[in-house]
Amino acid sequence: MREFFFGKTEDTKIQLFRNVVVEGVRYCVNIAVLWLLNDFLFGAEYLAVSTTIASLVSGLVNYALSSIWVFHKVEKKADKNLFQFVLFTAIGAVGLGINVAITTLLTNKLGVYFLISNTIAQVVVFFFNFFARKRIVFERKQ
Repeated sequence: MREFFFGKTEDTKIQLFRNVVVEGVRYCVNIAVLWLLNDFLFGAEYLAVSTTIASLVSGLVNYALSSIWVFHKVEKKADKNLFQFVLFTAIGAVGLGINVAITTLLTNKLGVYFLISNTIAQVVVFFFNFFARKRIVFERKQ
């Protein structure tokens, strides 16, 4: 059990487990920011803006925890960390597009409550982001 929580690992199953925990934290941050922005600042007519901002804020949390705990790939040189962050964010941007499209489609076209729509979108994006980031960002030769 110690291996699941501590130490470096290349085992995809353990990384996926850790990523579930990280995504749980990210999800809570995302939903809290989305709810605050949608219900108290922008309103439903700006759902795409609220979803985008919530995804960006929660994405920063995700990058930090993924680099440190899930994949253990914090580089010693700042420029390599910056490049890693750019790749991580680019994949996240594609995931964000998927998230916004699914959330907006389900909410505006099918009448699904926005928090449920966003949750469905995030499940889809979870798998896309994990496998793309594992392959492109964290398994990339340095």
